[in-house]
Amino acid sequence: MSALTAALSFGAIAAEDDMADWVNEGHWPRGPNSVEVTPEKQNEKARRLQNIGDSRQAADQFKRLADVYSESENAEEGLVYSAKNYLAAGDFTHAREELNALRRRYANPVYLDAIGESEVALGRGFLEGKGEGGTYTLKSRLRKAEAIFQRQLDSDPQGRWAGDSLFGLGQCAQARGAYSEAIKKYKDLLDKYPRSELRAEAEGNIAECISKRDPTPERTESETEEAQRRIKQAFDEASAADVDIDMEALKDNERQLKERQARKRYDQALFYEKNTHFRAAEVYLELIIERYPDTEWTEKAKAELQRLRKR
Repeated sequence: MSALTAALSFGAIAAEDDMADWVNEGHWPRGPNSVEVTPEKQNEKARRLQNIGDSRQAADQFKRLADVYSESENAEEGLVYSAKNYLAAGDFTHAREELNALRRRYANPVYLDAIGESEVALGRGFLEGKGEGGTYTLKSRLRKAEAIFQRQLDSDPQGRWAGDSLFGLGQCAQARGAYSEAIKKYKDLLDKYPRSELRAEAEGNIAECISKRDPTPERTESETEEAQRRIKQAFDEASAADVDIDMEALKDNERQLKERQARKRYDQALFYEKNTHFRAAEVYLELIIERYPDTEWTEKAKAELQRLRKR
């Protein structure tokens, strides 16, 4: 290689390095790692991307705001909005990293509500299998969701998102089949956060858990009555507050409870009939016809009652 060729080659490399430095210092906004010359301008750039719905690019730019201008007053905001935009893009891994960075860097964060909103959204993403959350097994998703909800509840127990976190913990327990644990979480929500918008859903879920945790422990009459009362309360609160809950699921749960109660009454009638307490058997059969007319046991009760009266 001649001296001239070597000099030209070296000059080209140096020029490329200079160009890379120039791009990444923010003088050319299209650079892959570009950052604006001030935190305010970087914030504006990230918000423009957020406003047009480019969540992934917005998240990256908010992250650069927090990383490059870590001492500015915009840094905490940058971490918050980078997490929110990564969530919107379905990138839970980076969203968790940003939320973890927030908690490491700020002992007393200013944006508590925004952090709580992101934490709850992240927990729900894993719980419901949305975005990246859908790539994990149910057991793994529930474990991650519970850890997130618990951390949020512990860090801000009186905050805006505490009730949502407790509700999420209840849903995780319910999804695991730990119905008694789920009932406790839902009841804690109703006791500690009486103004929560999730009251109606919590009431309905308690009723469902009472229904599903049979046969261990065995359902008692008082538990069945409590489940029905919870369902009625859920209907009433949903109607009064115009809350969007799964009304069909509540109605289906109510139908199942009535079917079980009717079946129990029918079994009791047969028990008394077998022991020749015919009048007691008639009373239980009449109760089925009167109180549970829409169940499958009504026609059976009518037939058995007719047979008894012909004896």
